[in-house]
Amino acid sequence: MIKLAEISDKHKDSLVKLLNNENVSKWLLHVPFPYSPKDAEEFIEKCRYNKVDHLFAIENDGVHIGGIGIHIKGEHKAEIGYWLGEEYWRKGYLTIALNKVIDYAFKDLNLKRIYAGTFEDNIASERLLLKCGFEYEGTLRKSLKKDDVFFNEKIFSRIAD
Repeated sequence: MIKLAEISDKHKDSLVKLLNNENVSKWLLHVPFPYSPKDAEEFIEKCRYNKVDHLFAIENDGVHIGGIGIHIKGEHKAEIGYWLGEEYWRKGYLTIALNKVIDYAFKDLNLKRIYAGTFEDNIASERLLLKCGFEYEGTLRKSLKKDDVFFNEKIFSRIAD
């Protein structure tokens, strides 16, 4: 069963294992490769004291498989981001987690708009967002910079019912 959990020290080893994968990290703007234990410690510390973001570990039957979060961008809107370890791709886990976070954003945080940006070539992420009720808004040219290379960013949004 998919559960969202507070990120804590217990996730350190699994963060390193899951994110130390180029197929995962290439789609994540602020995740270095290789991903070290020090990177995990710094991320956990950030989660512990961050009052703006709502960051969660995605767990399946108690096993840490990924992460998802909401970054508040104002009184009524937020950006959402997510990732899964490669071995958990294409199993429907992220669809469940994303829908849980959407409900949390609209019902508990009373947001009116949530949006996500994806690398233009990340078709799996695009399909996930569309499946979860997001609409494509447009492409921002050369909006993302990773490892000194610029990429186009596709923007998707969902408005509260």
